[in-house]
Amino acid sequence: MTRQKGFTPDVRPKLTNDMISRVEKVCKDRGCTTDKELIQQYVERAIDEYVEEWYEVSLEAIELQDGNADYATDEFDDDELIREAKLRVIKDLYEDRPQNMHQQIAESVIKEVNNR
Repeated sequence: MTRQKGFTPDVRPKLTNDMISRVEKVCKDRGCTTDKELIQQYVERAIDEYVEEWYEVSLEAIELQDGNADYATDEFDDDELIREAKLRVIKDLYEDRPQNMHQQIAESVIKEVNNR
């Protein structure tokens, strides 16, 4: 059976920029001004953590869809398939973010700014 790989566009730059803008707005609304670089660090870390948490679920879904699911092991050695799964998670995150994600990132940024 042929695996579907490489069909998901990389929307991470768009996701990152959008989240930076939203987190920056939350920070400003709470009276905290900081540079975009700090916000970007927190946003990128949050995206990385989200992808790390969910990409294996995406891999299993791809494998199941292709009829190649292996429930006996969590080992995946197909780099292209792993990349596709991560791109799908990023795309899903871009389209539908967890509730309060921007606020949680902003709180972390504000906490760091206040501890300086």
